[in-house]
Amino acid sequence: MEVPGAQDSALEKKLDDGLINQDVTRALSRADEYAYNLQHPDGHWCGEFATGVFPTAEYVFFSQACGVDISKDAALFRKHILSLQNSDGSWGIAPDHPGDLSISAEAYLALRLLGLESECKVLQLARSFIRSAGGIAKVRVLTRIFFAQFGLIPWDAVPQLPAELALAPSQSPISIYTFWVAVRLSIVPLLIIRHHEPLYALPNGRSTSNDFLDELWLDPKKKLAPYGRPFLELVKSDAVGFSFKALDSLMYLFKSFRHGPLRYIARKKIVKWLLERQNSDGSWFGYSTGYQLTMQALLLEGFKIEDTPIRRGLAAIQTWMWEDNDGRRIQLSNSPVWDTAMMMKALSSSGHRDDERVQLAAHWCKANQLFGPKTDLAQYCPDLPSGGFAFEYCNPWYPDVDDTAAVALSMLDQDPGALEKFPFIRATEFLLGMQNADGGWAAFDRDRDPSWLHKSPFNDMDNLCDPSTADITGRVLELCGLVIRGADAATGRSPPDLVYRAQRAAQRAIPYLAAEQEADGSWWGRWGINYVFGTCNAIGGLALFADADGKGSIAAMVQRGAAFLKRIQHSDGGWGESYATYDIPPAPPGSGASLPSPTAWALLGLLSASVAPDDPAICGGVRWLLREQTKTDSKGGLSWFERPHTGVGFPRKLYIGYKLYEHYFPLMALGQYMTAVKAREVKKG
Repeated sequence: MEVPGAQDSALEKKLDDGLINQDVTRALSRADEYAYNLQHPDGHWCGEFATGVFPTAEYVFFSQACGVDISKDAALFRKHILSLQNSDGSWGIAPDHPGDLSISAEAYLALRLLGLESECKVLQLARSFIRSAGGIAKVRVLTRIFFAQFGLIPWDAVPQLPAELALAPSQSPISIYTFWVAVRLSIVPLLIIRHHEPLYALPNGRSTSNDFLDELWLDPKKKLAPYGRPFLELVKSDAVGFSFKALDSLMYLFKSFRHGPLRYIARKKIVKWLLERQNSDGSWFGYSTGYQLTMQALLLEGFKIEDTPIRRGLAAIQTWMWEDNDGRRIQLSNSPVWDTAMMMKALSSSGHRDDERVQLAAHWCKANQLFGPKTDLAQYCPDLPSGGFAFEYCNPWYPDVDDTAAVALSMLDQDPGALEKFPFIRATEFLLGMQNADGGWAAFDRDRDPSWLHKSPFNDMDNLCDPSTADITGRVLELCGLVIRGADAATGRSPPDLVYRAQRAAQRAIPYLAAEQEADGSWWGRWGINYVFGTCNAIGGLALFADADGKGSIAAMVQRGAAFLKRIQHSDGGWGESYATYDIPPAPPGSGASLPSPTAWALLGLLSASVAPDDPAICGGVRWLLREQTKTDSKGGLSWFERPHTGVGFPRKLYIGYKLYEHYFPLMALGQYMTAVKAREVKKG
């Protein structure tokens, strides 16, 4: 018996689907145009790497300390810092994030050095916030170091960092290689800076107890502010923390050792280490904090501003500047390899695989593949094959897992024959060699996660190590799945040895992801906010193994993940999560306004889980992206806009605004949606 109106409903649905698909086709065309309008002549893309005010504040401190004249840009630096001030006078670690004491104190000092008077209205507001949050006595360790260099806080209120740490073998329980890359690249030059305990002049002169920021102290007579947990608290509940605290105190008592022969040898080794790692363009590390601290350390060790390493470093750092209507600032890093890989994948998804501009991007990526033994990884992973990719324009010492996986996946999307080509094979071999003992993959390191290190007095970021994470593991597992499927590919076949190694890696990675899945079906996101990102990546890897799993356990994991994504979809059809999902206690997953990147991630996860393109959740997400594609360029392209940061550097401490996320992820999601629609039509005949 036919249900009354059934034919009409079916016809309406068919017409509605057809209209959506027409709109998606038009949206893809305008988004493709926008993407190509941003492409550099040599084929790559690079958007701004936004992290708030602290990189610019650090540059101002470095310039003041080392006598670098930035007066011609002072007004533009001020404009940038003030553009990010909150209404309560504070500065947060990201847009729309509550004020952070340390970041606000750094911004305040930077503005004073850039010419603002303490009694101006914006600084009065800032001062009120800083004092209400506890004043300078409560700032983080890195802020203490910056301030101690100007006599604003005593060096005795800063944890010790013995230069002898640089002499420890890489395989010892603690060495410079125990710390993950971003921390290591600050700690090594800080070993020199902490040894010298420099004292630089401020506009009011040079003093061990400078009163330049006394208005930010609740009691300027008590500047020897304690750091870390009290001894009595540690002795009762934390033996490791107590040991670190005791060792730190002992180093204060035996300061005379700073002038011994071992310290001299350590300093010489650090200088050699730093000079070896200067890049061909004059920069260091691909990370501005470590970059500037390195130049400062070398100057303290006797180098002059006019010496070649410093001169080249000062010239190269200008290429890290970004300037627009919000002023001028220095980027913490730059992301050309990551952005190019993701844009390639997005454009390939939207049907531009054979476009010569995408081919040019693929050529640019391959030209940036890293070969050779000179990497930090080689110090403790001598068996590791080279062939990885770094994140930045020039950073050959630090290839990383996520960028290498992203480039390899984009190579395969752009050219299915890449499976048997040298660049793809070497990138995959690098990734397989980076798998951790627990079956997962970390960002930069292999088997470097001593959690006890977080008990040290220096740690107030809770991120000294580089553990396996579900989001990166999911991405590499996806690559493994494609390599395995490529054993029987019609065009370009995976080498048998690579297939075997990918199978073995997957056998270890899948249990890791199973253990990391939350009770609600999600995965925590380490490098993107938050559970939507982690779940999308984990599903993307696991889905390729679901059909071959006779027990059905992998398929069940995938479906639980997809159900989670559907459950947290917002009523407007989009997805979004707030920074607060990382807080302790955390906000519920999915809490936060809908945004382009998270909406795209959710769609990608659902499509990877084989959710039908006409499923209400997918249709709702697609419609949301179509409605929100309102950002225009001067050449007719269309894009999306998101103000909050959706990338993560350190959960709760540093969030990253990748300014091209708002474009290539929605473009990728809509492209893969249309691929699913066409596949369904072919299947229907």
